[in-house]
Amino acid sequence: MNMKRWIARNDTSAFLLLTFGISWPLWLVSGALQRTSVVAPSVPWFVAQLGVFAPAIAGLAVGVWLQPDGGRRALRTLAYVYIPGAALALWIATRGFASFRQIDAPATWATSALGVWVLFWFGADRNRPAPWSGPPAGRSRIAWWSLACAAAPTALFLLAWSLAGRGGADARIEATSGSPNPARDLTPFELLSAFAVNLSFGGSLGEEPGWRGAWLPRLLRRHSAIGGSAIISFWWALWHAPIDLTQGFLLQGAGGLLIRQIWTFPLTVLFTWATLRAGGSLLPPLILHTTINSFSDFALAQPGRYERSMGWFFLLVLIVAVAALAIDSRVWKGHGKGAEAPGR
Repeated sequence: MNMKRWIARNDTSAFLLLTFGISWPLWLVSGALQRTSVVAPSVPWFVAQLGVFAPAIAGLAVGVWLQPDGGRRALRTLAYVYIPGAALALWIATRGFASFRQIDAPATWATSALGVWVLFWFGADRNRPAPWSGPPAGRSRIAWWSLACAAAPTALFLLAWSLAGRGGADARIEATSGSPNPARDLTPFELLSAFAVNLSFGGSLGEEPGWRGAWLPRLLRRHSAIGGSAIISFWWALWHAPIDLTQGFLLQGAGGLLIRQIWTFPLTVLFTWATLRAGGSLLPPLILHTTINSFSDFALAQPGRYERSMGWFFLLVLIVAVAALAIDSRVWKGHGKGAEAPGR
């Protein structure tokens, strides 16, 4: 059996083997799996970052074998997005910044420009890592849905932040400081930097074109939308396992793996919902992923309260995910096993 035929029959296995086979060794070599976290931006961080790009690279590689134009699509995306992104990451990593909060104006604007380019590139239908089987959504719907993917989780986080601060030590500190804003220590320039860094180097650019851009459309040809979400959720959570086992994820050891699985499922439902509603566009999941990842930067002044707020945030996300499944059932039933997406 030749390679093309094997990948055509085992596209999920090929995607996962490449994703895990690239990420985990690079994380091991970088030192990201040590008990102490890798300081970013640095050369070890750059090596680990290459591992974060693995889902996207794996999705493009599988597409080379499965899509008539897969090779051209992969080369264009590598040349126009991932090679420049890696070059920028290496440039920043070798300039001796103590953290991303200390990067200078040229590095911030370069990262911001990369972020804008990423959204522009993946916003074009012809640049999607895999074809979308359902009808595309209109531009206005994609724009509004992208805005919702930034505004809605931010509103949920601010509500969770408020709930987490009632009666706690952080609340008493805020009472004396007079500033309950979770982003109070960040200037507008630093807020721009936080969002841009999380889009380009915080996981969004490396993960979304793989999980939602390449893998989800193929899963929807054989599974329902909720079934495909469950599959992605399990493997997306497991992909983090080496870091969760060493750094922990709320809990240490195997407990961290369990918490990651619980945490990831409702998020995956929302990411799938965002993608379905946008007709397969990557803009909403890219913005949703970036917004959620940026919350830790917005709450640097109060890490304890941030941890409590994320517990509340999970409960709120779970409620929204259940509501999305119940209220918007048409979009979930309209996908899977060869079915086309519902019309606009």
